[in-house]
Amino acid sequence: MNIDIRPATKRDIPALCEIWQACFHDSDEYLKLFYEENFGYAEILILTVNGEPACMVHIFDAELVDGKECLSAKYKYAGGTLPKFRKKGYFRILMEYVMKRAKKNGDALIYKPATRSLGNLFIGLGAQHDTDYRLLSIEPNEKHELSVYDLSFTEYNRLRNEAFSDIPYVRWPDKYMRWCLKDNAFFGGRTLGFEFEGRRCFMMGYSENSTLIISETNLTPEQLKALSGTLCGLFGTKRIKAYMDESICDEGEKVIATVLYNAPIKHTYVNLLLI
Repeated sequence: MNIDIRPATKRDIPALCEIWQACFHDSDEYLKLFYEENFGYAEILILTVNGEPACMVHIFDAELVDGKECLSAKYKYAGGTLPKFRKKGYFRILMEYVMKRAKKNGDALIYKPATRSLGNLFIGLGAQHDTDYRLLSIEPNEKHELSVYDLSFTEYNRLRNEAFSDIPYVRWPDKYMRWCLKDNAFFGGRTLGFEFEGRRCFMMGYSENSTLIISETNLTPEQLKALSGTLCGLFGTKRIKAYMDESICDEGEKVIATVLYNAPIKHTYVNLLLI
């Protein structure tokens, strides 16, 4: 049996899509957009078994920032295995390769495992549990007047860097932020800026089954509750669910955790895309 790990080429895109849809069930239209935007930007690795693609992982550049300290980092995204190759240890081999390379290059690795078992896999390979995320559920209250505007990816990234600069956080390149806004817009979402309680605020969210899903905001839970009626009105939803770092929010169900490897900076804010 011949096992090989190599960078993906454009000829591999159909195989990548097959693995992706088996794992995440996204549409052909979404995958077309993802690879149009990210092929050649994200690093994509494929593990093959006797020449047949079995596993994949996408890796984005990032930085871990804590005050004046800034470390090169890689964000592991959309990793998965074709069903017929599962439970054979192939994905573990791929992750061992990625982690060994990161160690050699002095890069931190950032993971958001979609399941507890995946998190345990990474921890078993030497990564450390870092930050929990909670899903805050809010029923809307009365509406307030609020003047909102749609943010560009550069403006969003600038506001984001300002908002989280006083805590350890992940800083993203503008190109990655451009993809995040396009990803959000694909699902009918908006990325908004506005003034509230004397400061500039932002939020990224989309509507799903009459619920506003907020993937990131610099609003506190209390501010989010105060604006819940207004935001629901803007998105035509009946309730809000917001993914929030546990350092910011201690309410709601723990739903996902950040796992870090080769990272001296701890308790790091990541957010944006979930897995």
